[in-house]
Amino acid sequence: MQAVADSNLDKMASLWGTANGPASRTRQPADYERRIAVMRAYLRNDSFRLTSDVPESADRRTVQVEIKRQTCTWSVPFVAIKAGDGSWLVNQVDLTAAGNPARPCLEGAGGDSLPQQ
Repeated sequence: MQAVADSNLDKMASLWGTANGPASRTRQPADYERRIAVMRAYLRNDSFRLTSDVPESADRRTVQVEIKRQTCTWSVPFVAIKAGDGSWLVNQVDLTAAGNPARPCLEGAGGDSLPQQ
């Protein structure tokens, strides 16, 4: 999340990948740079905190991260996996849970920042 706050796309690419290694090294998927930029847009925040870290197996964990932007709060699930070298990498992020960064955050808004009707 610090790499997101710093807009450090290279660092984000070194922390996201598969069991084969980080996207910055494997260059996979082919459009990884675009995906990292999209993740950065959705995950930027005013503050964040980890709310849970649940081991699913010896090489997979689910981590819930609460992000706050303006008056809205979202709980975003991340999946981390152990790479072949023993390091942990973010493998999946449910960006649909992070709200729409292009819409203003309105108090009492739903998950996509639109007022409830």
